[in-house]
Amino acid sequence: MKRSSDAILHAAQASYLEAIEPARDPLLAEMEADAAARGLPISDPEVASFLAVTARARAPRFVVELGTNIGYGAIVLARAAGPSAKVLTIEYSKDHCKTARSYIDRAGLSGQIEVREGKALDVLAEITGGIELAYIDCVKEEYPRYLELLVPRLGERGVIVADNVLWRGHVARTHSPESIPESERARTDILREFNHAIVTHPSLRALILPLGDGVAYAVKQ
Repeated sequence: MKRSSDAILHAAQASYLEAIEPARDPLLAEMEADAAARGLPISDPEVASFLAVTARARAPRFVVELGTNIGYGAIVLARAAGPSAKVLTIEYSKDHCKTARSYIDRAGLSGQIEVREGKALDVLAEITGGIELAYIDCVKEEYPRYLELLVPRLGERGVIVADNVLWRGHVARTHSPESIPESERARTDILREFNHAIVTHPSLRALILPLGDGVAYAVKQ
């Protein structure tokens, strides 16, 4: 269940792609309904599928997720990466951590996923290295700093995936800034800064995908 109408694709394209998206298993479907009912921003289903394909292809042993929310992304990543993978997911909200741990336990992944309560920047700074896959879906204003901290901590051919980088279509409105709500302009500018930084970073090969609310995908060179 998407949490909002698609801001990137035409409506017919978005509807078609959503219709062919495989049905989630009962637990993920329950989590989607829970998030929708409470207005919580979890990954769109197509982004979750992209994460699963990425994790399956990369087969990472150490995954870091910035922004746990209720644990949806962490469960998707852990399942796809396989039982030998360790997933560290970071969340500032105590209530979200509690909910995420409950869902993770129900998924049978408590031994594989660690939910770390704290600020993403603080916890990330404590990690010395060896990250093979990082998923960013956290405080948008901090995206550029996440990138700065992640790149030197990525292992060889390490992957970064960042969600919401086109931010409701606002990021692409460079010729009509007046159409962007005042409350979203600072966040939009910061995400533009992040997008430029990730696609031009000398240690990364990256691109922005028109998927969900915009997804950045990068591989360490």
